[in-house]
Amino acid sequence: MSAALAAVVLPLLAAAGLARFGTRFSGAYANLAICAVVFGLTLAVPASPGAGLLHADPLGMIFGILTGFVGLTTAITNLAFVHGEESGFGLRRWRVYHAMSQVLLGCTLLGLYADNIGLLWVAVEGATIAACLGVSLPRTASALEAAWKYFILGGVGIALALFGTMVTYLAAQQAYGPGLQAMSFAALTQHAAQLDGKLMTLAFVFLLFGYGTKAALVPLHGWLPDAYAEGPAPLCTVLSGLMLNVPLIAILRFRHLMQGTSGGLQPGPFLLALGLASLLLTAFSLWRRRDARRFFGFSSIEHSGLAAFAFGLGGAPAIFAGLLHMLLHTLIKSALFQALIRAAALRGGTAPGNYGFFRLRGLPASNKALGWLLALCIFALTGLPPSGLFTSEFLIVSQTIQRDPFLALPLGLGLVVCAIAVIRQLGPLLFGIPPGKPRPAVQRAGADIGLAWLHLLAALVLAFAMPWPLVRALSAVAGTLQ
Repeated sequence: MSAALAAVVLPLLAAAGLARFGTRFSGAYANLAICAVVFGLTLAVPASPGAGLLHADPLGMIFGILTGFVGLTTAITNLAFVHGEESGFGLRRWRVYHAMSQVLLGCTLLGLYADNIGLLWVAVEGATIAACLGVSLPRTASALEAAWKYFILGGVGIALALFGTMVTYLAAQQAYGPGLQAMSFAALTQHAAQLDGKLMTLAFVFLLFGYGTKAALVPLHGWLPDAYAEGPAPLCTVLSGLMLNVPLIAILRFRHLMQGTSGGLQPGPFLLALGLASLLLTAFSLWRRRDARRFFGFSSIEHSGLAAFAFGLGGAPAIFAGLLHMLLHTLIKSALFQALIRAAALRGGTAPGNYGFFRLRGLPASNKALGWLLALCIFALTGLPPSGLFTSEFLIVSQTIQRDPFLALPLGLGLVVCAIAVIRQLGPLLFGIPPGKPRPAVQRAGADIGLAWLHLLAALVLAFAMPWPLVRALSAVAGTLQ
């Protein structure tokens, strides 16, 4: 068994066991052990990438390692969440929660490693169902509403993606005929010029809006802020980065396929429009958000849109910038949610509804290390130096000026308005009057924030001192997919 196959199968099999056995606490420790093994397997994938339906290419390997790392750190943070949670989950709901965490991890890796357009669709559909179940676990009216919205919008999106997948298979018939070759990304890319251009145009429109729904691109974004605000907090760490990466990478792969198809439409304008719309909508939506998790949900829409915008620009430098932006955003947003979980536990509990910005006022007065860490994580989202996102956003803006200067003005306007909306949250967080006394037991636990610092450090290194092997690998991927 290859390392890629083992990394996918292990969490999916473990989910079945966690759904039947274990307690609130034993399930959390089992999750941690499984995630540690999966992270080790993702590190071994470059030496054992697999073959056939599940064959990890360099792009899948890079994001697979990122997925394993974030999965492991989230599982460690999850221990504090489980020990401090006061939501009243029963044993059955805790088992579902632990099982769905593993399903999300396994499906994310399946989507990254799959060399088959049908298997990719299965991975995204499996992650959608698991996320819907996870969001609904608090069983409050707002949580059920958020889960139902996610299910409806996600179901529509995944149905569109399924139709696009079938049309892609049909377009490949004249090149390959019936069989698995007509569903392989590697085979389709190699003979893209032989695909039916008109059918591929139809397929790409459905695939873009289908996977665009899962990537939370405007106008298909409505599920994401509610899912962030109502689901269990560690689940949002997975939603915030890992699950958005898979559909964005799927869109990038199909965009590259369209580029090589003769007689098909150019995908760039579609991606530019959706990416810019996502950025501009977020720029004005952030100003009215009072719940921290909903606020950062809109922030994820912004950064997903920026990656799509970079892919729409095309060219190796822009693709490199978009992929780097996804890597950095995943690390920073995961660090932010890990710090936010501890801050909420310090101020009132980690149940939904305890994440309002007013509860976080004057956080350094309760826990100086945690308060300044959360402030740094929030500042990192602005893209201002020395934030790691400054590097990727600078590359995207510079490529926009070179390739399509008329788009530089709305792009710059959106980035500036988003940055100001984020910065305005820092003053009350750092210098506001605390709403009440912290909970002493949780205050001691809140000092354990090394994992979030590790995420921020990794983002800083990737942005300003990226190891040369990773530079070459990411550049090769960008050159291949331009």
